[in-house]
Amino acid sequence: GGTDDAEVTRAVHRAIDLGVTLYDTAPNYGFGGSEIVLGKALGARRKDIFLVSKTCITWDPVTHTSKFDGRYSAVKRLNEESLKRLGTDHLDLLLIHWPDPETPIAETMRALEELRQEGKALNVGVSNYTSYELREARKGAPITANQVGYNLFDRRWERHMFPTAQELGIGIMAYGPMAHGMLTGTMT
Repeated sequence: GGTDDAEVTRAVHRAIDLGVTLYDTAPNYGFGGSEIVLGKALGARRKDIFLVSKTCITWDPVTHTSKFDGRYSAVKRLNEESLKRLGTDHLDLLLIHWPDPETPIAETMRALEELRQEGKALNVGVSNYTSYELREARKGAPITANQVGYNLFDRRWERHMFPTAQELGIGIMAYGPMAHGMLTGTMT
């Protein structure tokens, strides 16, 4: 469905007033729409928050299909497009949205590290990386976080990847902590 930009802006400002400081979005959320609306809503308040976005998924605006793309050129291009939509010159954290099985991790990390060195991403991380992928990624960039789906119904990551993240000093960011609605009481 659509969104009311004025309502989004009011909600974002109210959340900041209440102490919400981390905003996590991605280019493929609404095919760029989420970043556009959030960027406008933040405006001058951008300096008050920690902004996270992602790269590594492209989409076709005609078919509305998406695919993983961890190639160096795609990671760089997608980040530039995100910065423009968000109306900022840098992200506080840039994540690789999903590992691309067709692109070597080293190539993806080279682009990520270059963006960090350019100041376009103050911190870099990954999402949905296994222990092996996390170790490989760490060889090419100072990964600070791995964002994974984690909740009371799905705790696989804590057995298979959390020990590696802890060993490497990499933080965990959970998405879907309410089990995508299961823990809110909205589903039976």
